Amino acid sequence: MISKKSSPIQKNKEIIIIGAGWSGLACAVTLAQHGHKICILESANQAGGRARGVSFKHFLNKQVLDNGQHIMLGAYHETLSLFKHLNIKKNHIFERQHLNFNLYSPTHSQIQLKSPILPAPLHLLAAFISMQGLAFSERLKIIKMTLRLAVTQYKLKQDMSVSNLLQQYSQSSITISVLWEPLCLATMNTPIETASAQVFLNVLKDSFSRKRADSDLLFFRQDLSSTFSSPAIDYILHHGGEIQYREKALKLRRDTEHSFFVETSQTQYNCKTIVIATPPHITDKLLVHFASNDIASEQNILKPQGASLSYQYEAICTIYLQYPVDTRLPYRMVGLFDSIAQWAIDRSVANQPGLIAVIISGPGKHQKMSHQQLAEAVHKELSFCLPDLPELINFHVIRVKRATFSCRVNIEQQRPENDTHIDGLFLAGDYTNTHYPATLEGAIRSGKAAAEKIIEANNNRSFTL
Repeated sequence: MISKKSSPIQKNKEIIIIGAGWSGLACAVTLAQHGHKICILESANQAGGRARGVSFKHFLNKQVLDNGQHIMLGAYHETLSLFKHLNIKKNHIFERQHLNFNLYSPTHSQIQLKSPILPAPLHLLAAFISMQGLAFSERLKIIKMTLRLAVTQYKLKQDMSVSNLLQQYSQSSITISVLWEPLCLATMNTPIETASAQVFLNVLKDSFSRKRADSDLLFFRQDLSSTFSSPAIDYILHHGGEIQYREKALKLRRDTEHSFFVETSQTQYNCKTIVIATPPHITDKLLVHFASNDIASEQNILKPQGASLSYQYEAICTIYLQYPVDTRLPYRMVGLFDSIAQWAIDRSVANQPGLIAVIISGPGKHQKMSHQQLAEAVHKELSFCLPDLPELINFHVIRVKRATFSCRVNIEQQRPENDTHIDGLFLAGDYTNTHYPATLEGAIRSGKAAAEKIIEANNNRSFTL
């Protein structure tokens, strides 16, 4: 006798959020704050998405390492506001430092950009005047560029690449390689030849033109899961929400004009409101399938761009290098140029003495190197700033091919809004129209904006009724 496959269990929910990355969690927390009952569906066995802590069995003492090294800026106001709402103490989770960039190279003298305690934007102008490692003529060009951008309110008439913007402002090749290119890669994760100048300027404006503290560097004292994901989930559960792990959304369809079905491998959920908070390539699959199976959605799902998220992606490689516990970088974070490595962060800030995280954003020859070759090459490059660097004890390499969307020229024209043409269907993710690159702040901004759209829609619906 042939047994029939049992139908998925159906569960009715108020609001479903697909994806428990930082954007999905921010959306859920904001909705829970306003009394909504949230159900989060997460395909992985933990929350956090691309910004989470992971325990590696074969690394020293099974240390928890972040799936990618992150820092924050003082300008990340939406993230800091959400942390405050979750009662996350900034002094407990951050080490705050005034702007202090130190870059090293095998062929060039050390570059140092250090901000004095002055109000913005005087602190930045003073930092450029006293900048070490660049000729005064080069620093003067940087200052002129900064002042001219301030006059235009950091707005371009037409987007262009960061490289073209720098050429327009007569920045020399040495200035680009020691200052602008490292900053662009750190904030945009996109090479200057293709990176959107307007989005880059959005970050510069927020970080350097308003308050001096906006340019501060915030280093995490603990792993990213402990910092945000765990407190966010606790808050959601405390407010009557739930999160289902290993529940991958397979299909999304609409039952009635005001009701959706979400089918996973285990369950079929019914809800009136749904937020897709997944990376764009996953969101695109769900939306395309939804459009092809729903006559009512033949209109464009996304506003106003259409029903496809044709994004390109950039990779990030993080190399964790373990040295003897008394090993320290000369600064909490150092930059490297004319090298494979780009930035290195001393993880003793997170109570991991002797551990150094090295970040490489975007494409490069490192992509063709084995883990062993890459670790050895980066180890040698750290001697640029640590001449007496001891022998390497252990290493771990994390490569993420689709770490971020590629923040290219005219990307702003492609980015969808949080609400769609389909009543009750919303999007959240750093790729949406946040005017920011793929950062933690961009993810939080989008999640909160999606929640606010839902609250507004529900209020309008109640008023109409």
